[in-house]
Amino acid sequence: MHDDHSAGPAGRRDDEPDIDAEFAAMMEGLQLPSEPSDLPEATGPVSTDDVPHNVYGLPGSAASAGSVGSGDDAELTPEQLAEVEALAAALDADANAEDGGAKAVKIAVVLTPLASADALAALCAAGGLDCWVVPSRSGAIAVKEFVSAHAEWDIAELLGGTDTEPAEAAELAGALSRLSRLGVVLMTADLATDVGIESGLSGTITARRYQNGEAGEETSAGLLLASADQTIEDILLGVTRAERVPGAVRTSEVKPGRMMRWLGRGMRQRGGGRDQGDQSGN
Repeated sequence: MHDDHSAGPAGRRDDEPDIDAEFAAMMEGLQLPSEPSDLPEATGPVSTDDVPHNVYGLPGSAASAGSVGSGDDAELTPEQLAEVEALAAALDADANAEDGGAKAVKIAVVLTPLASADALAALCAAGGLDCWVVPSRSGAIAVKEFVSAHAEWDIAELLGGTDTEPAEAAELAGALSRLSRLGVVLMTADLATDVGIESGLSGTITARRYQNGEAGEETSAGLLLASADQTIEDILLGVTRAERVPGAVRTSEVKPGRMMRWLGRGMRQRGGGRDQGDQSGN
């Protein structure tokens, strides 16, 4: 059998590259000292100027354009300094937010049958109840916001193993439940954003009836929200702050003069109803 690839004089096959020739071609024209004594003697101390430096500059600066400066030439312009300070402030704000953690907030909303937010605010002020009163198509509501006791989410909150109704919210609901035979409903939202392994908004919303100052049984929060004004859901979920709703009233800011006029009007209406009932023999 004939072999087309015959070996050359140095024992190399004809199709194999000549490495020695290629290396000689690469080294051609390169001048190297024949003796180590021909090299310059480096016995002095090393200067920082001899060490390569970072030559990258900010976009648009002289260093980024290829001219590396030192001293005044390398200083930032006022515009660049302002950008750096703004970026540092933003990073500090993010760091502070991360250090503080995502604090859970409890929002209590008391649903009342009263149509007038001003009247409800006056009654709350008369009873020393500090809250925000917000008008809605479902009736005036009283709103209080609390900082939750837990900074990190507790599984007991999801399972209902802890008391989710703050004492002040229960007191507010109990006091307002005496205004009507129908009573009121206390809705409590215990929510937080990006807590633990949860991404986004997480937590629970509960609802409990109050009548004649006493707490009753729990009811479905979902059914109540489905038929209630959208403003109520937005407040519970933290989408809207109570004080930003048009017509919202802070009970601590109600003037005594206006409060007395509202209370007097309400008492006259009740008294007139009783007199009519007595005259009819009931």
